[in-house]
This record gives sequence, structure tokens and C-alpha cells, in this order.
Amino acid sequence: MDSQINTTINLSTHPPTLLCEIQDRIRGSLVRPSAPLIWSGIITAIMTGGPLLIAIYAAFADLFEDPTKGIDLSSEQSIAELSSLMSHAVSNVFISITVFLLVALPFSYGAALLGLRAIRSEAPQSTDLFAPYIRLWDFSIFSIVLILSGFIPLLLWIIVASIVSFVVSLVVAMNEGDPTGQIATILLAVLIVGIPFIFLSIYFQFRLVYAGIAIIDPASGRMGALPAIAKSWRMTRRQNGPLSLVALYAIWALIRGTIFGYLIGFFTRGLPEFVALFCGSYDVLADRLRSHEQSLHGSQ
Repeated sequence: MDSQINTTINLSTHPPTLLCEIQDRIRGSLVRPSAPLIWSGIITAIMTGGPLLIAIYAAFADLFEDPTKGIDLSSEQSIAELSSLMSHAVSNVFISITVFLLVALPFSYGAALLGLRAIRSEAPQSTDLFAPYIRLWDFSIFSIVLILSGFIPLLLWIIVASIVSFVVSLVVAMNEGDPTGQIATILLAVLIVGIPFIFLSIYFQFRLVYAGIAIIDPASGRMGALPAIAKSWRMTRRQNGPLSLVALYAIWALIRGTIFGYLIGFFTRGLPEFVALFCGSYDVLADRLRSHEQSLHGSQ
């Protein structure tokens, strides 16, 4: 019975081992990156960087429009003004999240499918970029789960931070002092409280990130949302350390391609390698899981 249920990757993986295996798998596609792989990187950069820039602008829109405008920290209304500013920023950020959910995320995974075909030496299909919209129902369920798994911890942070900031504000209000120092104390307490919630949000993103590609991957049979989420969860079990190393190396690939490629290398080397590492990690972990499940079924 246990062997039938336990279909996860139980063997621990040393971080360099997974990275080396991924590099071996994608090396051929990086000797001379194909046009689909390059376009996959460019589209991914636009779809992920665009909403991030919009969110940053939305969060600090008032400051960008009027740099001289600020909060009078010497005023008794300083904390109220700060709360109003933060509420306005949060509402603007949620607008950018909507854009990310409806546009950026589907096209990012469509671009990932192009990259996946490139490292598999398969010809791209005309519908690859729009594959998430073709599987709209399943991909929508995955998108909602992915967003909620990332933002529920952050929402809990907001709730806990509100309580902590209220308590801290009462404590600092009992002591006469510089309003600047009081607000700095409140913000510092909020940031410290938020550290575990931020790591929890990142953890869930690591565990669920491959479900989107499993939904549209022809090799996986284009599975439904829930089976894809379960597959991603099994694939990434005990892989947080190795995948963190892969993520750090992917960031280094972007920097290295930009520096040694005289800026243009960001598009011709850095981004293709970044996408290839993501697609390669999915391909390697999916193969490991498949082999593990086949060995379990064979031993029954």
C-alpha cells in the first residue's frame, strides 16, 4: 500500500548534481541558440519584467509624479498619512497583479514551451505561444492556485504586521521622541515579522512552478490542472536546495551574458540560457519522477 502511494522522489539530491545534469541536457541547444530559444527568452523577459516595473511605478506613483511631495514626519498626522500612502500603493499593485495573471503569466509559459521544444530539438508549433489560452480552464485554475499560494503568506504578513505595528506604535507613542525614529521603528518591526512569510511564499512558488508547463507540455499528455499541480509538487520534493542553486546560476547566466556579450549578449546568450535552465530543470525532474514511478510499478 505504501509503495502505491509514495510516488515522490525520495532520494536527496546534492545541489551541484542537479545543476550538472541540467547543463548536460541543455548544452547542445546553447552552442548556437536557435531563434525560438532566443524569442522565448525575450518574451519571458518582457512578460515578467513588464508587470514588475508597472508594480514598482504603481507603488510609488505619487513620488514619481511629484518628487518634492512627502510626509511631514513632524506632524501628528504622519502615521495616518503613511498608512494612506501604503493603502493606495497596495491597491495599485493589485491592478498590476491582475495584468500579470491575465497576460504575463500565460505568455510566459507559452514562451517556456517554445524553449522546451528548443532544448528537445523539436520544431516549434504555431500555437505554442498561445497554448495556455487553448487550455484556458486548466491554466486558469493553476494560475489562481499559484497566485494564492504566493500571496496568502503575504496577506498573513499584512495582518500580523498590522497588529505588530499597532502594538509598536502604542509603545513608541508612550515615549516622547523623534517621529522619524518612531516610524523607522515601526517599519523595521514590520519587515522583521515579514521574513518568514516571504520565505514561505517563495517556497510555494518553487513547489508549484512546473505545473504550468506540465499542463501544456505534449510529452506529459497535457494533463489537467490538479494532476499537474500534484506532479509539480512530487517533482520538487526535497529539491529546494538544488533548485535554489539552479536559480542563482540562472541569474549569473544573465549577468555573464550581459557583461561578456557587450549588452547584446543579454538577448543572445543570457536570456536563452536562463530559459533553457528553467526548461531543462523541468525536463530533468520530470524524467526522474517518471523513472521513479516506473520502478515502483515494476516492483509491485
